[in-house]
This record gives sequence, C-alpha cells and structure tokens, in this order.
Amino acid sequence: MLTYARTISNLKNNLKNVTFHAGCWSIYMTYESLSIAFATGTFSKIIFYLLHYAVNILLFYAHAKIVLPAALKHRKHLLWKLPLFIVLEIAVFIACKYCSDLAISYILPEMQSGKVLLDERFIYGGIWRSIYFIFLSSGYYSLINYLKERDRRELSEKNILIGQLKAKQTQIELHHTKNAFLRAQINPHFLFNTISFIYSKIHKSDPTAGKALALLSRIIRYALRSGNEPSLVKISDEMEQIKNLIALWEMRQEGGPTVFLLKIEPQLEQQKFIPLVLLTLAENMFKHGNLSHPDYPATLNIQRDETCLYIQTRNLVSTGLNDSGDHTGLQNIRKRLLLSYGPQAQIQHYALGNQYIVKIRTPLEPLPAENAFPNQNIGPQ
Repeated sequence: MLTYARTISNLKNNLKNVTFHAGCWSIYMTYESLSIAFATGTFSKIIFYLLHYAVNILLFYAHAKIVLPAALKHRKHLLWKLPLFIVLEIAVFIACKYCSDLAISYILPEMQSGKVLLDERFIYGGIWRSIYFIFLSSGYYSLINYLKERDRRELSEKNILIGQLKAKQTQIELHHTKNAFLRAQINPHFLFNTISFIYSKIHKSDPTAGKALALLSRIIRYALRSGNEPSLVKISDEMEQIKNLIALWEMRQEGGPTVFLLKIEPQLEQQKFIPLVLLTLAENMFKHGNLSHPDYPATLNIQRDETCLYIQTRNLVSTGLNDSGDHTGLQNIRKRLLLSYGPQAQIQHYALGNQYIVKIRTPLEPLPAENAFPNQNIGPQ
C-alpha cells in the first residue's frame, strides 16, 4: 500500500513537471514566433513551429540531461570532454535541423521559399542557434543543481538540528532518570525504616501481624532490588518470594483453604530468568483467581527443553467482584519479555471454561541488547 501511494505521488510530481515545462516552452515559442511574424509580416502554420522547435528543445534537454552530467562525472577530464561533446552536439544539431527543414519543405512546400541547402549560411546559422540553446540549457542545468544542493543542505541542516534536539532531550531525560534513581534510593530506605519501626511495635503484641509485615518486607525488598538491577535472577530466588506470597495470602485468609501448586523441574531452580515475571504471574492469580477449590488448584508450572523455557499458570476464575487495579500485569510482562528475548518470546492468555490460563515460551538465554526488537509484537497474542 505504501509503495502504491509513493508511485501515485511520483506520477503526480512527474505530471506537474511535464506540465510546467510544456507551459514554459509554449510561452517561449509563442513569444519568439510572434516577434518574428510581426517583424517579417508572415505567419506560419502551427506544425511548422512545432517541427522547427522540436530540434531546439531536443538539444536543450540532451545537453542538460546527458552531455553535462557525462562531462562533469570525472572532473579531471572536463577540459577536453566538454569541448569535444559540445562540438559533437553542434554537428548533430545541424544534421537534425537540416532533416527537419527537409521535412518541413516536404510537408509544407508553400512555406519553403526555396530548396534547402546545406551551405555556409545554413551551417553558421545552425552553429549560432545551437550555441544559444546550449547556453540556455547550461543555465537550466546550473539552476536545477543549485536548487538540489540547496535542498540537500537544508535537509542536512534540518537533520543536524533534529539530532541536536534529540541529544538535548536525551540529556534532559538522563537528568530526570538520575534524579529518579536518587529518589528511588531514598524512598525504599525510608520505607524499610518505617516497616522496621512498625514491626518492632507489633510483633510481640500481635505475632501474626508481625510475621505478615516481615513477609511483605521481604517481598518488597526483593522486588525493589530486582527492579533496579538489569541482571537475571535464579528461578529459585523468585520461587522463594512466591512462597512468601503464598504464606502471606494464607495468613490473610485466616485459616481458609488455599490450593496453590508449584511445579518446577529440580534442574530448573538454578536457571536464570528475568526477575519479577513469575512473581507478577502469581500475584495476578491471587488477585483475580479463586484459590480455595481443591478440585481446581491454582498451578504454576515451569519446564524446559533443549532450547526453550515454558511457563504456564492455571487458576479457577474468581466469581467475586474484585476488579481493582489497572490490569497492567500481563502487558508489563509482555513488554519485558520482548525487550529481553525479542520476537522469539511468546505469550498467550485466555479463558478455558471456568479457568484462566497464561502460557509463556522464551529461549533459555536472553538476546544481546542490540539484537532485541522492541518495535515488534510478541505473538501469538
């Protein structure tokens, strides 16, 4: 579709150029023909002027489009190439003009006062006329190249300006990032100090609340530490935080049944993976799923083969009205998988009966940063 639109645009531009040139030649031919007609008192048929000027126009464009580009292609040969080409042009022009006059005398014998002779007067007149149009063509060539060079220079200056603006914007964003990073270092410090203070006040009088606060502190500390580091983490480290999340959820349920199964191959515990993906999946299951039905246990299953890692969650869909949050968990996971593993990563999420399933497949190792494709979509959706 884009190629078709570009083709149409090029055709319109070419048609506009042809119309412009045709208009300019019409004005010039009308002016010169009327001047000669008023001076001599004779008017000719249109075909006479068309045949007469066809050779001149052909010389004009041949010199601008063929001769000058060929002569100027190698500047070191310009001193002998350009004069030689001009001499050849003049010779060809005189020959074409002679043929044109013969055609005019054949088509319009009444317009020809006598026999067409290739004499000295004809040759001198042809030389003067050819030099005249060569001069006009050279001016046209110089103007066109000046305009192209001006446009190229303006485009270059525009690109430089855009580059400077982008560099300035990058500096501004870097400044904001540095400030945000410094604030991120201060805010957790204040947060954990506050949590420690609350824990010291309540763990003796309310051991359950103290334990819940301690579990929450571990999860938050892990999430903040992992989020500020670009490196991968062991799956076992994240599984430990999921277990803390399960324990916290069970405490919140006050003894109610919680059925959550973690299935992971033992050799995968040391496998490294991008952080917070598994924890986000588990948090979504607690938030939007029903984890109390023994016949439909919530399951987080992690497997691998020789090339890929497979993650699957399955949980009973909650019938409650808990619709808090902005549902950005899976979108965030999708973006992070794309940034780390490129288009080789796949994520699917769908409802199957009364259960909700999320499937993820990634290569065992993330791509180098320069090989990721953040502008592409992970499929299938």
